[in-house]
Amino acid sequence: MKFIEFDIKKCDECFKCLRVCPTKAISFTKHNRSIIDDQCIKCGLCHMQCSTGALTIHLDINTVQAQVKSGKKVIASLAPSYAGAFDLDNPLKMTTALKQLGFHIVEETARGAEIVSKEYEKVITKGSRPNLITSCCPSTNALIEHYYADAIDQVIPVVSPMIAHGYDIKSRYPKDVYVVFIGPCLSKKAEAVQYKDSVDAVITFRELEKWFLDENIDINSLDPSNFDTPSTKRGKAYPLGGSLWKKDLISRINPNYKYIHVDGIEACTEFLTSVSKGEISGFCAELNICPMSCINGPDMPEKAPKLYRRLSLLNNYVDSCQLSQNDVFEVEPIIITSELLHHVFQSKVSILSSANDDAVHSVLLEMGKYTIQDQLNCGACGYSTCYDKAVAVSKGHSDIHMCLDSLKKKAESMQSIIFDTSPNAICILDSELRILDVNPAFHRLFNSSRIKLTHWPIAALIDDPILDEIILPATDGISKKITLESIDKTFIANVIRIFDDKNYVGIFTDITDSEKNRKELEKVKIETLTTCQEVIDHQMRVVQEIASLLGETTAETKIGLNKLKKLVLSDGGQQL
Repeated sequence: MKFIEFDIKKCDECFKCLRVCPTKAISFTKHNRSIIDDQCIKCGLCHMQCSTGALTIHLDINTVQAQVKSGKKVIASLAPSYAGAFDLDNPLKMTTALKQLGFHIVEETARGAEIVSKEYEKVITKGSRPNLITSCCPSTNALIEHYYADAIDQVIPVVSPMIAHGYDIKSRYPKDVYVVFIGPCLSKKAEAVQYKDSVDAVITFRELEKWFLDENIDINSLDPSNFDTPSTKRGKAYPLGGSLWKKDLISRINPNYKYIHVDGIEACTEFLTSVSKGEISGFCAELNICPMSCINGPDMPEKAPKLYRRLSLLNNYVDSCQLSQNDVFEVEPIIITSELLHHVFQSKVSILSSANDDAVHSVLLEMGKYTIQDQLNCGACGYSTCYDKAVAVSKGHSDIHMCLDSLKKKAESMQSIIFDTSPNAICILDSELRILDVNPAFHRLFNSSRIKLTHWPIAALIDDPILDEIILPATDGISKKITLESIDKTFIANVIRIFDDKNYVGIFTDITDSEKNRKELEKVKIETLTTCQEVIDHQMRVVQEIASLLGETTAETKIGLNKLKKLVLSDGGQQL
């Protein structure tokens, strides 16, 4: 099950998501965009960076709403970071708002955080490991399991506060309750699926914000109400990071460790690298993937306050709590056992395919990277180095042509100049005859409105059988005259295969004017011949008419002269 989906139609190819992804878990080619689920640590950084809405997260909101409408007893486990995520004049108004949505019980995940803290203290007190790493952040756990197997044995084997609270809730209420975690974290969605009988669904603060809008609930207009169970100051402070190591708790912590808080992907990877190599010891570290910890989670409400305003709101909320650990559990004792909270993390490195050196070298050569100096490592493609880019290409996760340096060289080449300045309309098509690129002449002839044609089927612009013929296996190229009535133009069309039969190039030469001139000349010739024939026919008729008249006249003259001759002869003979 994928928790992030990629809509290629909305992607503007800015590569921001790939640049921020710590594990490069995005397959980014010309024809495909997708999350590589086995490499994804569900940190949500890509989702935060996408400004076009191309990346969407898996939603549980409809399922939760259905459970509420069905009358099921739905219980909310609310992450304490809500106090900063929503700009409330009183944080306890959120409890009232959630119950208006239909939640029967509303508790803070801070209770689960306190349960986890107690388990941490047991492990820390023993102090049997070179370093100790907290397991609160699912993205950090995924990072270690997939990429830092040598550090796994130093992760405290305890579930996260969300999972602990889910177990806790189901131990105190009937088994048929439906538990929903609400927080800013994307990775919680993946984590909830991994554990049975804990949390049934996860919705983010952004999903919750939309739900309130749909129900026309204005939180600040409501009266405040308490959570159904209390929680500690330490538990509430978890989203701020470092709450385990507060000075007032030092008496309960092993003094042989140096207690630190590490947040942000770069800091976490650097720390884990040192742990894996055995370079450091004696550290007990709370790791969080998100910079500034959970208060800066990836799916905050759209109208969330700015970061430091969130920090201020949450600090004020934490400071308002005076309950200690013992106060909380005297009210609501823990029923679940340490065995249920125990979780052993395992290496998942083996599921990641390794790169083939020969294949990577071949890709580098095809990219024009013949020497180390040719590898600019500009990072524009989303990868830190050209070698990393080549590795991704060799695995089919990237496209060899998506390289700024290569594109720059191409743009400056003579071929590109010809492509851009040619009066002929030129288009480059993929194997399915969808447009990859067109030149300015193509836009002028076929796309006067200048809309984006990338991935359009060429048949939408050029409807002619030549496009059906070129995809036949035995056809490498076709050249013929075509007429497109839709734009009233005639072309000499040449379509050929390129790039190992995976692409096509179409070159369309506009011969409309010459065709019109040719047709006009043919028309003149036909009209001239017609006129000549008419003249000839007329002359023949005139000649025939003249001949007929001459024949009649001659006959009449002959008759008259014969009469005259007879008369003359008759008179003369008598005289003689």
